[in-house]
Formats: sequence, C-alpha cells, structure tokens
Amino acid sequence: MEQTMMAVRLFEHGGPEVLQYIEAPIPEVGPDDVLLRVHATAVNSWDLRYRAGNLPQPLPGRPPWPLPFQLGRDAAGDIVATGDNVTRWRPGDRAVQLPHPPCRTCALCLRGLENLCVDTAYPGHQVFGGYAQYVVRRQDALLPIPDGVDFQTAAATMWTYTTPLNCARQAPVGPGDTVVITGASGGMAIACAQLAKLSGATVIGTTTKPDHDQALGKLGYDHIVHSTDPHLPAQVRELTHGLGADAVWDCVGGNDFFQLSLACTRLGGTVIVLGTPTDQGSRLELDALAVIGQQVKIAGVRGATLRDQQLCLELLAAGKINPIIDRAYPLQEAAEAHAYLESHRQTGKVLLLP
Repeated sequence: MEQTMMAVRLFEHGGPEVLQYIEAPIPEVGPDDVLLRVHATAVNSWDLRYRAGNLPQPLPGRPPWPLPFQLGRDAAGDIVATGDNVTRWRPGDRAVQLPHPPCRTCALCLRGLENLCVDTAYPGHQVFGGYAQYVVRRQDALLPIPDGVDFQTAAATMWTYTTPLNCARQAPVGPGDTVVITGASGGMAIACAQLAKLSGATVIGTTTKPDHDQALGKLGYDHIVHSTDPHLPAQVRELTHGLGADAVWDCVGGNDFFQLSLACTRLGGTVIVLGTPTDQGSRLELDALAVIGQQVKIAGVRGATLRDQQLCLELLAAGKINPIIDRAYPLQEAAEAHAYLESHRQTGKVLLLP
C-alpha cells in the first residue's frame, strides 16, 4: 500500500484561497482504529466558518480549534485496514464516520445528552476531517452504510439530517401543526423539511431566491415565502388561519432571522435556532415582555445523539429521507467548492470527491 495521500489542509484562516491541496502521509492505524478510504465528503457551513476563523469558544471538555487543520464533518468510504483490537470491521466494509461521536461514559452521555458530550473530539472540529483520501477513526466512531446507499448519498446525509432529528425532539411537530423553516435551499433546511413532513406537519420554507420557488416546491415544502418580503409574517398567519406557526426551525440564524422567527410564531410556539450565519455576528436581541406575552419557547440545538445518527441511516435505508446533492467537486477543487457554497446559489449539498 502507498505511504502518502492527497489532502486539503488549512494552515491559516482566510478566504477559500487558503485551502491547500497537498501530499501528506497516510495516518497510522492504532490498535483500536480503522483506516477508511474516503470516497465522498461534504462541504458544510461549519467548514466555511472554521476556514474563515470565525470560531466560538469550544464546549467545556472539548479541545481547542487546531491549526493546521483538515476540515470535513462527513466522510463515507470503505475500510482498508484495521488495528489489532478491532472486532466489528473488516477490510472492504463500507462505512460512514459519525459526525458526533460520543464517549458514552461521561455524565452528560449517561443522561442521554450525548450531543453535549464533554469527553470527545469531533472530526472536522478537533480531529482531522474528511478532506483527504484516507482518515483514521476509532472502530466505534463509524456506522455501516446500508445496502443500496452509495458513498455520495451517505456523505450528504449524516451531519445534515442528524441535527434536525435532534431539533424534532426539542420542538416536535405532527399532524395539524405548521413549521416554518428558514433558508429553504440549504441542505440542512431540506433535511428539516423532509423530517417535518414525515411527522405529518405542514411545512413553510423561506428563501431569498424567488427563482428557486418551483424547485423548492418539489423538495418537501408545502408553501414557499420570501424572506425579503416585509409581509412574510402576515403571510404565515394567513396560511395558519391567523394563529402563526407552531414552530420555527431557523437554519439561517442571525438577529434578522431571529426577529422574523418570533414574528411568525403562534402563542405558545417554539423557535429553534440551529445555526448562525458565517458572515455576520451571532448576537440576538430579545424583548422579554414580548416573549412572556407570547409564552414563546426559545431553544438552541447542537449536534446529535448516537441514536439520532443510527436512526438517520435507518431512515435512509428505508427510503424515507432523500438528501439532495447540488454538485460534487474533485478534492483538489475544494476552494471552488467553498466559494460556491458561500455564494448561496446551491440547492442541497455540495460534496468533495477525494
């Protein structure tokens, strides 16, 4: 087997041009590790944030953000080597890395809050991610790819769908309910829409791209409204018999969309914040009297539990979710892929193919 591989690494923060396509040693396999040959990895909004250096404080118990670094929260491929203690994998097995691998033993994991594990390091966060031809993972940090699911689909699914599954627990919706999902063209927003539809809810998507209305209408949204229209909250109330949405799942983030979310929510509804924009601040303004008056619940969602990640693949195998892939780039064109994602022209996921 060859001793080197090609990878894309980050040696300084900045624009897409700081991503370097380099030759690097293939990582060593420890006794509890497997070596995964990566066939596909996804470009996510987190990658853009990390590359730009717009990083939050790590959670307690998590290591700091390293540099140099290799991005990639998702990676799907086949196993080519295993460590001496590995019992659950063999060379040739197809696997996808867990974007949220828990330790399973800390106090938060034992309370069922594995997404907030304080004794872990995530790929693409603190552990070198999938922007490479090979990655090493602990044998318990991978799941098998279901039969009939290709590598690109698996790479487009895990991070994108697992966080919305967590979201659906924090602000559950069902038959008769209406949920507003912001940033309807994004991969995570499309995942939210599909999962909300699985629950029987009516789904309203917001977009800044009127030319995408027809395409979005085929992806799980019952209604599309335009984020730049000052009458958007009134349109949501008209679609909900004057009440407002039962929940807003905000996939865009930022104060403007937070205020929009509050304006669209019914009395006693819930606003879920899934992320923040990469090019704006993260501070949100809150009118306590308005929140009390409406009795609105506000919650943040971070990551996913092990069960969320397992369920994600079960839904994929059953054909109940369908990740949308906008386009795929060769690994050496990672800078172009970042620039494209930052242009907000995509509908669905952007992939890299090592």
